[in-house]
Amino acid sequence: MPTQAELFETLRRATAAEARRDLALQLLERTNSRRYLDECLQALRAERVRDTLDESHRPVLREKCLRFFKDSKRDKAGLLREGLTRLLVHIEHPDDADIYKLGVETYHFQPVDDVAQNLRAVALAGLAPIDPPLACLYAARFLGEPHTSVFNCEPAMTAIKVLVASNQRLPIYQFLLRGGGEMAQSARGELSGMALESLGDDFPLRLYEDLIELYQAIDQPTATMGIVNWIIEDRKQALYERLEDVILSTRDADLRRYGLVMMAAARDDELGERLLRMAKTARREDLPLFIEAVEICHLPQRDEALANLRRRLT
Repeated sequence: MPTQAELFETLRRATAAEARRDLALQLLERTNSRRYLDECLQALRAERVRDTLDESHRPVLREKCLRFFKDSKRDKAGLLREGLTRLLVHIEHPDDADIYKLGVETYHFQPVDDVAQNLRAVALAGLAPIDPPLACLYAARFLGEPHTSVFNCEPAMTAIKVLVASNQRLPIYQFLLRGGGEMAQSARGELSGMALESLGDDFPLRLYEDLIELYQAIDQPTATMGIVNWIIEDRKQALYERLEDVILSTRDADLRRYGLVMMAAARDDELGERLLRMAKTARREDLPLFIEAVEICHLPQRDEALANLRRRLT
């Protein structure tokens, strides 16, 4: 029987997907070395290798993952459990619900901030198709949770996807009213933005106007992008006036540019006409932004508008 070191070297030299899969699983089953474990997971999560995994490969992955859940000191940051859980989610076997239930309950503070957010996100994604009601409960808990990652807003981003997939948007609305503003002002505006564009086509416009007022006052770009996307992508004509106000009132030039380009790219006649009217009274500092947007406008009046904008810029 080859030693762990020999398996490791053979794995590093192997190129065929099936060979790398089998060698990685063999070494994974036998080793406790962090270096070897990381190499095994790296090999298995490569797309061409991962796509060869099936139910026959579950036992090794399950046994290793459960061992780390039992002795979490060997995986303090949860990275090994996250990697193993992600592979099990890819295989999609309903009998792995026990692992997902462990995952959504895992927090690890090192030394103060939680570092297990991605593990909870992956586990929630695995739990959702197996037990949707339970997954939605965890998703509601994760929305607005103080331990939301400032790097990728997980597990709350996955929570929104799970709630939308189950058509459970009430917790998303509640989050926007009670916690989304704080998230937007604490480097997690992407989460609030995703929530703002996930309320569904039938969400009452009057209530959405209240959300616009709330988040327009905060003026956090990645959050406000959600408003721009929801209005434009769903063609909420009754809110086009508010859309103009959001775009023109923001203090962030990148957000203004994004909103103008989105209006042009929508290839919607009314949005295009509004863009051209806005261009006529654009401030000098905004002229380059309007030029970029009008260049992609589909209306025949674009050429005249572009000429006027460029003349004002000179």
